[in-house]
Amino acid sequence: MQRSRSDARCRLRAAVIAVAVFAASAVATGTPVGATTTVRLSSVAVESTMTALAAPILGLATTPTGKGYWRVGADGGVLTAGDAAFYGSAAGMPHDTIVAIAATRTGHGYWLTDRRGAVFSFGDAPFHGSMGGHPLNLPIVGMAATPNGSGYWLVASDGGIFSFNAPFYGSTGAMRLNKPITGMAAVPNGRGYWLVASDGGIFSFNAPFYGSTGSIRLNQPITGMAAAPNGNGYTMVAADGGLFRFGSNSPFYGSAVGACPGAPAVAVAMSPGAKGYWIAFADARTYAFSPTSAAPQCNPSNSSKTGLMATDLFARLNAERAARNLAPLSWDPTLANYASAWSANMATEGFRHSAIGNLLGPYNYVGENIAAGTGGTLVGALHYAWMQSAGHRANILSPGFSRVGVGVVCSANGSIWLTEDFGHASSEGPAHPSSGTPPVDPIVRPDSGSLHC
Repeated sequence: MQRSRSDARCRLRAAVIAVAVFAASAVATGTPVGATTTVRLSSVAVESTMTALAAPILGLATTPTGKGYWRVGADGGVLTAGDAAFYGSAAGMPHDTIVAIAATRTGHGYWLTDRRGAVFSFGDAPFHGSMGGHPLNLPIVGMAATPNGSGYWLVASDGGIFSFNAPFYGSTGAMRLNKPITGMAAVPNGRGYWLVASDGGIFSFNAPFYGSTGSIRLNQPITGMAAAPNGNGYTMVAADGGLFRFGSNSPFYGSAVGACPGAPAVAVAMSPGAKGYWIAFADARTYAFSPTSAAPQCNPSNSSKTGLMATDLFARLNAERAARNLAPLSWDPTLANYASAWSANMATEGFRHSAIGNLLGPYNYVGENIAAGTGGTLVGALHYAWMQSAGHRANILSPGFSRVGVGVVCSANGSIWLTEDFGHASSEGPAHPSSGTPPVDPIVRPDSGSLHC
C-alpha cells in the first residue's frame, strides 16, 4: 500500500493538500519626505571552503566592515578571509588548546585565548592580562572584547567570568548548571553580556533576556553565539549548523543544517558593517547568509539507508527535468532539513502537509510533495506515482524552482515517509514558474529500483 496526495485544485489550504505552492512578492517604496538617511550596509558575502588543517577551527571573528573574518584553530593558527589582515598567530608559542578569538574595534588586531586562560595579543590589540599560570576550576571556553576595544572578558565552562580592563557584571560560577557554558557575547554598548550553555540556556548579566532553548530538546548542542549589531537580540548556532534567533535580529537568511556534514559548526558571527551572518565549521568551511548569498551547496549524504534513498530521489528528479530541457535542481540543506523533520513528524503524527508557506522569506516560491508507503514499498515506486499525479509532477517539473531538499524516514514497522520541499531562493531574483500542467510522458525513470525501508 502506498499513498501520495495530489489535489491541484486546492492551493490555499496547505494543511489538507499534497501539493502546496506558495509565492511572495515585495513592493519597493520611496523614502518619505523628512525621513532620516541611514548608512547602507553591505551584504555578507565572503565564504571559505574546507581546508587541510593541523588542528580544527574553534573560533570566528569578523572585521568591522563586514567584508571579512578571521578563524582560529586549536593550534593557534589564524586563517584570514576577505579584508581581514593577518597580524600573527600563536602557532609557534607555548599554549594549551586555543578556544576563541576576538577582534579589536578597528579591525587591525585580535586576541586569542586558550583553555587555561592565557591571552595572546596581535596587531593593535593591547594586552591587559590573562589567567595564564592561575588555577582554574574549569577550562576557558569563550572570549568577548569590549566594544571600545579597551578590554576583554574570558568565560569558563562553569560560567565563571574573568574581566581584564572590562567591567564585571556577574557570572554563573557559583551556580549549578544543567549544561556547561559554551560561549558568550557582549552587548554592543559594552554594558553587559550574555552567556550560553550547550542546551541553549541563556544567562543575562546587565543585558536583556530575549529567550532561550533551555527547555527545548536540541538535535545537537549549542556551540556559540553572537549578539545582533543593534543589541536587540542574539543568535545561537548548534553543532549541526542550526540557528536559534531571539529578539529583534536581522532577518533569517537560512542555516547550515546538513551543509555537507563531516565537521561540526563551531561559531556564528555578525558584523556591524553588513547584513547577515556567518557560520564556521571545524574544517574551516565558512558560509555566508545574507540577502545576496546562496544556500550552501552539497549533495545528500549516502552514509545511511535513508540517505541513499534521498540520493536516489534527487537523481530521479533531475533526470526527469533533464529529459525536458529544464535546469537541474540543486540540493538545498535548509530544505532538506525541513523535509526530513516533516517526514519524521508524519511518521508519528500522521499523513498531512507541513505549513510550507513558513519558508517564504529566504525563498520567494516554495512547494511540497509528500508520500507514504507500508513496509517494502520501493522508493522508486513512489517517484513513479508522483510523476503520474498532475500536481506532484507540476512541482517536480516547475521551472520556477531551482533547489530541493528530500527527507526520508523509516518507521519501526518498515513504513516509509517521504517529503520533497522545493524552493526558489529570494537571493536568486524573481521566480518564473510556468502555467499549466506538464504532460506525463516521458517518465524517464519508471523503474522502482530496489531501495526501501
